Amino acid sequence: MIAAARRQTSWTQALELAAVAELSRRRHDQESGLAAQGMGQLQINAIVVDEVSLALTLTGTAAAGWVCLAEQLADDLPVTAAALVTGRIDLKRAQIIADALRGVERAVATEVETAVADDAPGLTAARLRPRVKRAIRAADPQAFEQRRRAARDERRLELWDNATGTSDLAIRNITTGDGHAIYNRINAAAQALKTDGDPRPIDHIRADLTLALLRGLPLPEAIRDLLTGGIDPAPGQADREPAPTRAGDDDGADLLDAMDRQITQALAGITEEHLRDLLTQARLDGRLDGLALLITQATQAMADGLQRLRDSWCQSTGNDPDRHGHDGYRPPAGMRRLIERRHRTCVFPTCNARSTRCDLDHTRPYDKGGATCRCNLAPLCRRHHKLKQHRRWRLFQLWPGLLIWITPTGTWHIITPDLRE
Repeated sequence: MIAAARRQTSWTQALELAAVAELSRRRHDQESGLAAQGMGQLQINAIVVDEVSLALTLTGTAAAGWVCLAEQLADDLPVTAAALVTGRIDLKRAQIIADALRGVERAVATEVETAVADDAPGLTAARLRPRVKRAIRAADPQAFEQRRRAARDERRLELWDNATGTSDLAIRNITTGDGHAIYNRINAAAQALKTDGDPRPIDHIRADLTLALLRGLPLPEAIRDLLTGGIDPAPGQADREPAPTRAGDDDGADLLDAMDRQITQALAGITEEHLRDLLTQARLDGRLDGLALLITQATQAMADGLQRLRDSWCQSTGNDPDRHGHDGYRPPAGMRRLIERRHRTCVFPTCNARSTRCDLDHTRPYDKGGATCRCNLAPLCRRHHKLKQHRRWRLFQLWPGLLIWITPTGTWHIITPDLRE
């Protein structure tokens, strides 16, 4: 029963990946005219990734990996794709094979996946990785070494913020020798402290030692020479604390936030209900082919209907009751802080880029009459700023902070202010 459920899961995941690959193929066909006009394949790929990101609620990085795997299985790895469909291997094993063969010449990839096809179902993930690695090296030693050097050229330091209020830090694509040497050195120091009676779990000791070493904090004297070779912490770093976080601007801003929250939540509910009714009717009428246009027109009508009230609200709650918004293109510092407080990240639904690092975009372009006002500004990272300008994507701001994305397929995603109680 358990094995049958796993095979069923593999089939379902293979079906989803095949659908993603088909979406990618269709989008590339649709954008062939733009490609001829100079839009590169990378730009078209980015559009596909963003659409998958919204459809599956994935981050851009996760969606890019999913699209890459889907395309690779569909185009380059038929044996692995077939094994996933039939449930002979699961998704984890398919990803291991695909990751190892990414960038390998087609003939070599075919030879390798054929060589490991019979063994893969019976190997754990930990044993499959070296098995595939050996097969690649045996099939083309020179290409294996070239890929190793190419990966080394992409070495980098990455940081992720977790939902728990913690963060993850990783060094990527360093040499295997360097990676093991760093880990073994920190582990040796951690084991020494543990033997000396440190009550913390060994994982905690390793993490704390790494943090102290990277931040230049004082290290336990017993293992200082082992980790630093006698190098003292940088002057002034031992007692350094993170800068305090700024509080809200004032009580007036908090009151305005609370009022905006209530209005946007009510409007978001009404908008969602209205668009769902349109979708239901479109299904009954068999008009799904024109869904994107239908949803866009309905959203535009709502935006137009709210315009006078929205402008009046912004004017009456702004700094100057005699003027709507700011005269120039660039918003003043106070307005920028308000927008960044309202949306702490890029307003693309699955993007985590901090708003302080984003472009402050005019939802309705400034050169087309869009106001420099909190009802027409929102943070967009550079990637999603470009996506918003694509002819098949639409972004509306019905109310200050209440935005609606509409994808090429007609699905919509409502964004509300990220305000804290």
